Formats: sequence, C-alpha cells, structure tokens
Amino acid sequence: MSEAGRQDAPPWYLTFFGEDFWAVADHEYTPERTAAETDYLAAVLDASAPGRRVLDLGCGTGRHAVALAARQFSVTGADAGGWALERAEAAAKAAGVRADWLRFDLLRELPWPIGEFDAVVCVQSFGWGSDAQQLRLLQEVRRVLVPDGLLILDHSNVLAIAGNYVPEATFETAGLRADFRRAYRMASGRSTGEIEVRRGDAEPVVIHDDVRMYQPAEVHDLLTRAGFTVERVDADFAVGREPAPTTRYVQFVARSRTDTPAAITAWEGRRDTRASTQDEARPNTLDLRWSPDETEFVRPWVDAAFRGAYDDGGLAELSRAYPLSDPYSADAAAPVLSSHFGLDLAPGTVTAGAGATGLLHACAALALPGPVLHLAGAHPDLPRWAARLGARAITTRFEDITADLDRHTPSVLVLDRPTITGDLFGRERLAEIAEAARACGTTVVLDEAYAVYAGPGASCVPAVAEHPNLIVLRSMSKGYCCGGLRVGFALAAPESTRRLREIAPPLGAGGAGLAVALRLLAQGDVFGALRTRIAEVKPVVARTLRRTGLKVTEGADCLPWVTVEGERDANLVWERHGVRVKEIGAGEAGIGGRPGEAADVGRRDGPLYKIAVPLSEARLTAFRDAFADAG
Repeated sequence: MSEAGRQDAPPWYLTFFGEDFWAVADHEYTPERTAAETDYLAAVLDASAPGRRVLDLGCGTGRHAVALAARQFSVTGADAGGWALERAEAAAKAAGVRADWLRFDLLRELPWPIGEFDAVVCVQSFGWGSDAQQLRLLQEVRRVLVPDGLLILDHSNVLAIAGNYVPEATFETAGLRADFRRAYRMASGRSTGEIEVRRGDAEPVVIHDDVRMYQPAEVHDLLTRAGFTVERVDADFAVGREPAPTTRYVQFVARSRTDTPAAITAWEGRRDTRASTQDEARPNTLDLRWSPDETEFVRPWVDAAFRGAYDDGGLAELSRAYPLSDPYSADAAAPVLSSHFGLDLAPGTVTAGAGATGLLHACAALALPGPVLHLAGAHPDLPRWAARLGARAITTRFEDITADLDRHTPSVLVLDRPTITGDLFGRERLAEIAEAARACGTTVVLDEAYAVYAGPGASCVPAVAEHPNLIVLRSMSKGYCCGGLRVGFALAAPESTRRLREIAPPLGAGGAGLAVALRLLAQGDVFGALRTRIAEVKPVVARTLRRTGLKVTEGADCLPWVTVEGERDANLVWERHGVRVKEIGAGEAGIGGRPGEAADVGRRDGPLYKIAVPLSEARLTAFRDAFADAG
C-alpha cells in the first residue's frame, strides 16, 4: 500500500517539503523561472479576476506570493510546511511587501480557516492526496471564492513525463547530491519514491513522496465535478498557448460557477421584487408571490381527509406507524394512486418520499455523471443539487429540447409540467421528448407538482407504462395546500423505480402525513370549484396588468398565476401599485451552462415575473384597489 493510503502514518507531504527538499528544489525553481511564471499569473489575474485578493495554495517558500504582492495584489499564502513558510515570511520582509501566511493541512483541515478571495492560484502543488481529496480541495477552493471567482491551477502533465520517466536519477552540484528513486504505478496513476539528499559532510537524509500524476483531461473532469467552468487551458505559463501531449506544465484557468439559488430562497427576499426598500414603509403591500386563499376552495375535502385518518386511530397511533416491510409506502399507496389516476399501478412502480422536494433531491443523484438538462426559469433545485454533486447542468428552451438531448446526451432531463409560463403540454409532446431522451440514454424527470390543478385526468402518469426512462413526481403542496404533510410520490416503470430506490431514503413519508394524503387522493378530483374560480378571476387580473403596459402570458386556464415577460421597468409598476411578486430572473448563466449563454425563457430582454392570481374576494378587492388607476 502506498504511503498515501496508510492510516497509521502521517501524510507524506507534511514532512517532505522541508529544508532538504528545498535545498534541491531551489536549483530548479530559479529566479528567472519564478519571474516568468509570475508574469503569467499576474497577466491572467489582471485580465480575469474580479478583484485583487489572491490565495496562493501550497505557496512553499512564497516565490509566487511575494512576487504577486510586489505587484499590488493582496496575497495570502497557505502551506502545510512550517520551514517553508518561515522562508516565505522572510522573503516578503526582504522584498518590502506584505503578505499573510497560514499553516494548515490543505487536504485534511476542512473547512479551511480562511476568508473570501477573488482568485486562487495553485502552482506545482496538486496531486498530493487521493482523487477524492483532490476533489474536496477543489470544492473548498470554490467555497472560499467570491461568485465568479477565478482559479489558476497548474499541474505536471503525465503524458509528457511518462515518455522520459526513469526509475533512478542523480542531481549533483557543489556541496549537494540528490539521488532519485521512483516507480510509476499505471493502475493508480501515482508516482511513488524517495530522494536521498546529501549536503556537505552531513548524514544523508531520505524523504519520501507519493504523487498522483494527472492527464489534463482528468484535471478538467475534477474541476467540472467541483463546480468550475474551465475557460482556457494554457501551456507552460504562456497565455493562449495550446497544450500538446509533450507540454510539461499545463495551466487551467477556471471560474467558479454561480449557483442558481434554491427555490426556498425566494421567500427569504433574495430574488423577489419588493414594493419598497422597506416593507414597513408600505404596510398594506399586497403579496402576490403565492395564493394562500386557494385553501378556501378545497377545505371541505382536506378537513374530511384529516377527520377520516384520525378517526382510524388518532394522531398518536398514526405517528407510531413504522412500516419496515413497506419502506417506500408502495403497498399502501399503489391501490389509491391506481384509482386516482384511473390505471393499474403496481407497487413496484411507486416510491413515496418527503414531498416533491425530497424526491427531487434523490433524483439529483441520477444526474451523475451528467450533464443534467433543464428548462431555464424552471424549478431550480434538482439542477442545483446535481451541480453540487459534480454534474454539469445545462439550460435549454422547450423548443430546443430534442436538439440539446442529441447534442449533450445528458444523464437526466428535468421538466416542469406545466412550464413556468403555464404551458400544460400534452402527452404526445411528452412522448416525443421521452423517446428522444431514451435514444440518448437519458432519464426524464417530470415534476407535476403544479399539474394537480388540472385534475388527475390531465396527468402524464399513464405515460410511465410506455416510457421506461420516465419518472413522474406528484405532491400534496400545490392546490391541496398540504405541503406540511411532507408526502410526495414518484411514479415510474419498475426498472426506473429500482434505480430511484437505490438512492431515495426509505421511510421518507411519515405515517400520519401519508394517511391524510391517501385519503385526500381517494376523493378523486377535488379541484372543480378552484378551477372555476381561477377561470373567473384570471382574465380580470391579466387585463388589469395589461392596462399598465405589461406583457402578460396567462397560460392554461386552470393555473392560478400569470407571468410578465421582458419588461425591464416592471419593477416600477410593482412599486407604484404596492405589490410584491416573484422574480424568476433573466440573463443569468445557467448552473454550469455554456459560458455567456443567457438562461432565459424564450428570448427575453428582462426578468420573468410570476404573479399569483388573488382568489378570495378580500384579496381580489385589494388587487383592484391597488391597480385602480389602471382602469
């Protein structure tokens, strides 16, 4: 076993980079070489970094850190070697520059005890640990970078080294002799060996190393999995020089991908549009980000479901339910779901979980190794989680799905039905997409959380019998207003269900919530009154908004929202009329999307706003009052 894999020994790099190593390395890292490398680093940082705060990882004796500090960068050097950091500090003092120095194990002391940086440079300090440790290191680099922060990662190209690899070599100069003995392990990609260093008349010292040697493609993969977008790859510290197989040193210029915020952040005020910078200044602000009044139109059925469930044993008895023999509640749910959707669903096609959110989280693992293809402006959680796991996420438009499936061959395509603009596309269109996805080896995750408004007869659940690569998600949050039950269902063919259950947590649906949810579903289509009310009020809301000059998309008649597209001055409308709406966003890059590609719905010039239709008389009156001057 290599030293990197031994659990009873300290990591080799904690003792390797001491005085004896640097006595040899100083002959390789000449002032001329350091100057050329620093010129490259400074040029890239000046051109591409969002600021001048730079972290030098594995800074050693500070040869790059000191030189960058002399060019007015604010530099922090981090290294595991105490002796090297002492020399770095002395070099900074001698040069008359200021830099901060931190000593810690970059691979094991996680999270790093440091702040935020605009850029990170790592030169000849990559490969000291396992592949998993390298990935964690890059993820930690991303954590300490500001949004769109820059990483310059240099590594030694094993393709160039392998052709000249020799097991033994000697370097000798006045008063110094170094004997190198090494072995390259093809299966692991590691070079293990030792250096015997003789300095003058002192006893020889033997130091051991164990380095993972990478091909450039492997480094590119690690960077992508860690959440970076590689912008350029340079050769031998020359900006724009294309690497070749014989290139000894390869530099990756990568940028930290900006996460699309999780869906829940919309309620924290990060992405919504407020009527005023201070809510307290407008106490009568009408919140149109959601429809709390839809409960009035389904309450009788919800109340009946709760009464019926608790009459069967009470809350205490339901809470004690722990069905180990039915961990995904498939046996309990399949008969009810079969009746609800009007088809025969076997237990092997049903997986219950902690709401649609919990099931989306499980499906994110199906997106590995990626990429994951998703509609711009849609529910962001699955692509976001998949990107965090290392899968590149790419945005697409509805009309481009088939072409992008062929272009990217993603692991997962995630669709919202209806779309954010209210397109309740039918089963024929879904069948076309599912077949195109199957030809690419792609799993389709269809989130139907909002499709409940159309009733069970409009669901695409029957399509799972025709498309083995299709997973349909349903929940109790929209329409039913019972998200607190934390119950959702994934319906899929047996083979897809088996894959999902390999990663979805068992016992995700609690006994009390499941009992209520199943009784709700057993009542069939309970949304007739709600659909009627939406159909009455939605045109009124749309006409009123259009009178303010906004471009409104109504979407399907049964859906309790409208959207406003492409209006850069829409914020002024919301503020003038004292309403809060949900901003979906525009012009931002998708999570790991193609660099420079706008993640928009269609081709919009501005944000997309989602406006919930007020359903109760009180909220509708408040809406009319707010827009009274619109006619």
